[in-house]
Amino acid sequence: MERRVAFGIMIAPGIGGGLQSEYGSSIPPEPLLCKELCLAAVEQSMIAYAFSPADDFDRDTGRLSGYCYEKGAWSKRLVPLPDVVYDRSFHFRGDMRRATAIALSLLQSVHPFKLLGRGLPSKLAVYEGLGKEGRIAAYLPPTALYQAFEQIDRLLSRGGDSGGVILKPASGMQGRGLIRVEPSRSGKGFVAEGRARSNKPFSLSFSKRQALSDWLKAFTGESPFLVQPYLPLTDLHDRPYDIRVLMQKDGHGNWRRTGSAMRIGKADSITSNLHGGGEARPALDALSENFGKPAAERLLRKIHTISGHTATSLESCFGRFGELAFDFGVEKNGRIWMLEANAKPGREAFRQIQDLNALKLSVLRPLSYARYLVNRPEPAFKARESAYDHPAASQ
Repeated sequence: MERRVAFGIMIAPGIGGGLQSEYGSSIPPEPLLCKELCLAAVEQSMIAYAFSPADDFDRDTGRLSGYCYEKGAWSKRLVPLPDVVYDRSFHFRGDMRRATAIALSLLQSVHPFKLLGRGLPSKLAVYEGLGKEGRIAAYLPPTALYQAFEQIDRLLSRGGDSGGVILKPASGMQGRGLIRVEPSRSGKGFVAEGRARSNKPFSLSFSKRQALSDWLKAFTGESPFLVQPYLPLTDLHDRPYDIRVLMQKDGHGNWRRTGSAMRIGKADSITSNLHGGGEARPALDALSENFGKPAAERLLRKIHTISGHTATSLESCFGRFGELAFDFGVEKNGRIWMLEANAKPGREAFRQIQDLNALKLSVLRPLSYARYLVNRPEPAFKARESAYDHPAASQ
């Protein structure tokens, strides 16, 4: 008889205890996902809980506390040490990341575990890694590390229908910090629009190149940014959109497509991210409105195929993953672009479109894959176990 697998959902330090439910008791971040995992784990004869290694592991006693969802409420109690750690931690400061890495290493030395999930390295490292894969390279936008304003000048001087230049944080998420730069409609000066680090939209005008250059220098600061040509990825109503595809490992360790959805932004926005006010639609329905159903079916099949190739390629570059999400854009002429990869994807798009099958699979597959990792014979080649072993690792 298989033993009961302990499934630890790892969260960042200093967060969980600070959140309060409507009843005043502490709850973990992503409470809905954590709740669904805890309930599904019981049905799978497993135990699931959320924990922060830095906050909840007592290195002196070797004991661990965790957030458990039981009898319709969250409680904090002692839990068994994890057999599998599912990384859902989002670190917003370097000290939080370092504290987690140290505590996780200590936990590993006391009770070896399997890691399910890890942060991807920077976007540039991802683009460079995928660019070496012939089946994927043709779908990647031209991308470079932003180093000087002259890069923007060169891209803007090419003119055409590109619509300007995009700058994005090398380690950003949820569309935060994204900037589009283009010449003003009058032909005199420039316009920079996008989303601040707080995700608040902005639009600014600059009459001089130097003024724009100085503002970009202040906005980017010491953080690495990427520069790309702007791609016209809008629907028939000129709203930005992308196709989100979630890939997950199943109970046999194989990549499977869990679901796909279209995310549509507001007409005056440059992002389609749901955190920026976008909405979700079933992918095939929304694509059919833009391309007709036969073409939409072909596009979606191609996007799903690219997703499978990309998942296996990222593993060969950066080690084992349990799930990956990919965002694709499609130009009006049908050209497909692979825009982003996300190693810690949410489920909100599937919730919005009421794709109950995708939602169920998105919760069950991490648990099934965890059981597979624990019970399989140790492979001859051992994948890197640490979520923090890549020098460029980021969230």
